[in-house]
Amino acid sequence: MKTVITDNSLCTLPIDEHAKPEHIYKYIQALAETGVKYVEIDFRTVMKMHELPDGIGYIFRLGDPMFRELTSVFDFSYVLVTIHDLKEEINVGNTPVIMEFPALRGVSRQLLRLAQGQISGPISMIRLRGSYPVMEDNEVAQMVWHAKNAVTVPIDLCPMNGKKAALDLAIKSSKAGVDCLTMCMGRAKNYASIEDYLFALMTIHDVLPKEFSLSAMCRAEIYHRLVFGERSTNCITDIMKLIDYDIQNLINADTGERVKLRVTLKDKMLLKHTYVTALQKFAEEEDIPEDIAADIFDAIDHFDSNCFNPELINSPKNKILN
Repeated sequence: MKTVITDNSLCTLPIDEHAKPEHIYKYIQALAETGVKYVEIDFRTVMKMHELPDGIGYIFRLGDPMFRELTSVFDFSYVLVTIHDLKEEINVGNTPVIMEFPALRGVSRQLLRLAQGQISGPISMIRLRGSYPVMEDNEVAQMVWHAKNAVTVPIDLCPMNGKKAALDLAIKSSKAGVDCLTMCMGRAKNYASIEDYLFALMTIHDVLPKEFSLSAMCRAEIYHRLVFGERSTNCITDIMKLIDYDIQNLINADTGERVKLRVTLKDKMLLKHTYVTALQKFAEEEDIPEDIAADIFDAIDHFDSNCFNPELINSPKNKILN
C-alpha cells in the first residue's frame, strides 16, 4: 500500500491519569503490529515514558518551543511544527521537520522556503490538516495531485471533518496515492478512526493490504481502554453492532430490494473471533483492574464465536448472503 498511516491518539486524546507507562508501551507496540508506521506524541507521553519501543517511527508535536530540548534526548523521526508556531526562529537541531498548514490554505514552494528560513531542521514532509468539503473520487485525486506537485516533499493529510466525512476523505485520498494519512485510533470527535478505515477497506472495498493486521488492531483496541480510560470508545464492538444491523436491515433506497452486501457472515465471524482471541490473550497475560477485567470477560461471553454453525460458514455455496 502506497499510503502510510500515522496515529495521533497519543497527542489528541486525554491520557488517563492512572495510565501506566508499560500500557502505553504495549499500546504503541500493538499499533506498530497493526501496520501503523508512525505515532504522533507530545510532551505528555514523553514525560510518562522511560523509553519508547522500537519498530515504529515517532513524530514529536512540538507545541511550544520550550520542549525543543527533548529532540536531543529522544530519537524522533520527525518534529511537527505548525505554521502558527513560526513567530520566531526554532532550533530543533537536525531532526527532520513536518510543517503543518491549514487544509484549505494549501501550500506553495515559496511558502515552504519562507518556513524553512525560520527553522533549523530540514522540512521533510508537509501536513495539510483541517476540514474539507465532501468530494468525489476525481476531486480528491486532483487535490492530492496538486498538493504533491506544489512541493518536492511527501504530503500528509489529516482530515478533520468529523468521523464520517473524515473517513470518506481518508479512503478516497489513499486510493489517490497520498503519501501519508494521519488518523486516530478510537473515535475522536473530529478525526477519522483507524479501525473504521481498516474495516471499511476490508468490507466495502474488499481489500485488506498485507501491511495491516486485524488481530493486532484488536489488541491495540484493548490497550486503548487502559491508556485513555473510560472516555475511550470501543470501536470494535460498535463495528460488530453495525454489521449485525446492516446484514439484517440494509435496503436499496431506489429499488426497495435487499442490498447485496460485501459484509459476509465470514467477515463477521472473523472479526468477532479475532477480537475474542485478543481479549482472552490479554486477560491471561495482564495484571489489570478488576472492573476492566469484568468488562473484558463480559465481552468474551457476549461475543462467543462458537455460536456460528461451521457447516454454514464453510459451505461452498452462499446460502444466506451474496
